[in-house]
Amino acid sequence: MEERYEIRGKIGQGGLGAVYRGYDTRMNREVAIKRISVSNEDPTLQEESTRQLIKEAGALASLQHPHIVTVYDVGSDEDGPYVVMELISGKTLDELIERAPLTWNDFRELALQTQEALIAAQELDLIHSDIKPSNLMLTWLPSGKFQVKIVDFGLATLTQSQSKEELEELEAVFGSIFFMAPEQFERVPIDARTDVYAMGCVYYQALAGKYPFNGETGHEVMTSHLHHKVTPLQEVRADIPVWVCDWIMWQLNRQPADRPESSRQALQVFLQNDKNPNPTMSLGRAAAPKAGPPRSRPPGGGGPAAPTRKVTDPRMAPPGHVPQPPPTESLVAQAASTPTAPQPLLPPEGSKPSVHTGPNLIPDAAPTATAVPTSPVNRTARAQASPTVRGTKSKKPVSKIKVIVALAMVVVIAVLGFMLFEKIKKSQASQRYNNILALAAKTDTTEIPMTGPELNQLLEIANNSSVDEKSENAIKALALAKSTDGANFDSILTEFFTKAVDILPEDRAAMIRNVLGKRMNAAMVAPLIEFARSTNDADSAVAAYEVIRPVASDSDFETILSVAQFTKTPAIRTAAEEVAAAILKMSKKRPELMDQLSKAIAGASNPEEKKLLQRIKGGK
Repeated sequence: MEERYEIRGKIGQGGLGAVYRGYDTRMNREVAIKRISVSNEDPTLQEESTRQLIKEAGALASLQHPHIVTVYDVGSDEDGPYVVMELISGKTLDELIERAPLTWNDFRELALQTQEALIAAQELDLIHSDIKPSNLMLTWLPSGKFQVKIVDFGLATLTQSQSKEELEELEAVFGSIFFMAPEQFERVPIDARTDVYAMGCVYYQALAGKYPFNGETGHEVMTSHLHHKVTPLQEVRADIPVWVCDWIMWQLNRQPADRPESSRQALQVFLQNDKNPNPTMSLGRAAAPKAGPPRSRPPGGGGPAAPTRKVTDPRMAPPGHVPQPPPTESLVAQAASTPTAPQPLLPPEGSKPSVHTGPNLIPDAAPTATAVPTSPVNRTARAQASPTVRGTKSKKPVSKIKVIVALAMVVVIAVLGFMLFEKIKKSQASQRYNNILALAAKTDTTEIPMTGPELNQLLEIANNSSVDEKSENAIKALALAKSTDGANFDSILTEFFTKAVDILPEDRAAMIRNVLGKRMNAAMVAPLIEFARSTNDADSAVAAYEVIRPVASDSDFETILSVAQFTKTPAIRTAAEEVAAAILKMSKKRPELMDQLSKAIAGASNPEEKKLLQRIKGGK
């Protein structure tokens, strides 16, 4: 293992190997180092497996997602292959649901985050193939909200070589057998729908507190999967929407063709059903038998699904569907058949209370006057207790109509004053904006002083999809903008052009080149690399690499080299190759980078990859 990594203790042992707590001395950060167990005893096969592992794990480094553990590095030494990853401090999902099943609110958050992760992986044609609760890590953000991280993404496929007989031994696969799709037992090719099935099994256990497919032995569990012996979730768990039960059972269909074709489709159906404010709730018991064949639609009627319940959202129902009213029976009286009552996931002990789950207290209202009875006796009593003093006139009550009119006049005056103030402010801002554009139009202008709010106004104009003289001058003004109030313009502009969701792809690429390219400094390199690695917009990614090429440094070489090796997009590969070559040419540590390149060439698994690396090494 490289000297840059220090082993500081063992974290645990898993199905893929041992995990250690490590420290990256170069980046000054703690990391997790996983030693991968390659089961092949033949040295030739083991060497090939190791080479393939390094290649595939290197490709995983390009998968940057908040709900997937980041891979920093991959390599091999005398002890075998290893992967360096983001260190996660939290708990696995199986540890949490062992205490109690999830509440509906916590499950909803879990489903949204994990589906987003699977969508990101499936966009890159990556399959996990070993999804289970122990591979889902939960951490808590400072606000008290939990964040899901999927670990070991893409690594399981490279190390699994169990025969059908080995799979029948429950301990042989470290609990994975409860979540494996039928096609994995049949040893046929797998795809994204295999991960969909496994995640459905995870969801089932998280809500029911037990496995959907169970047995006393590994063989019994396998048989349960293959013969689809599963109790519908709505018969096991109460107090959750029926459509959620249907949605999970849809993912558990025996045949891949009957499941969601992808996590993108699954999440779309989830979000559509989640809009229903008054869903029918499950009662935790079997429904009365119905005549006719079972239905096979997903919740909402969008395709093949588990034959369970009728859809509940009339906006998404198939033709001819009659909406069913919610059950009138009190859910309070219905006891769920899960082993333990659901409990919310709370931040670790010692953390501040969550702002997401804490009570929303409403300030006490001012005490109101209690109405006094107006019987003749009470009126007489009040007159005796408070006699009127002679020589003064008693005050008459103010008319309610007069009060209302007065208040209305105050409101009208306030609104008119506010409108006048806003009109004056807009007029001043408009004049200032026109002055900025006039400066940008001059050929000899080298910088344009402005404030943060003025920069934001320019960004709104520059984001207009139509290109005319005014917007061109706005883009030029952004390139020449100089802060007068301490705002970090480079940071603001970089974040806007890489994260704003409503920018057209062609406009984003042009703005990156025409604005960031003219303002380029070293601080922009890291966020632009991160953007280029995570975006699906190839043109903008290429623009980002073009912009950073003159200022990228030695510390960026490893990341850029990984992109050039493993990206599937030719244009991005060429742009990354040019950046890597430029870094190598300007580097003060050229021998060190050349040595790194030589190792990469030796480990290249195909001629095209080797040619690319040799071109970089030769500076061509």
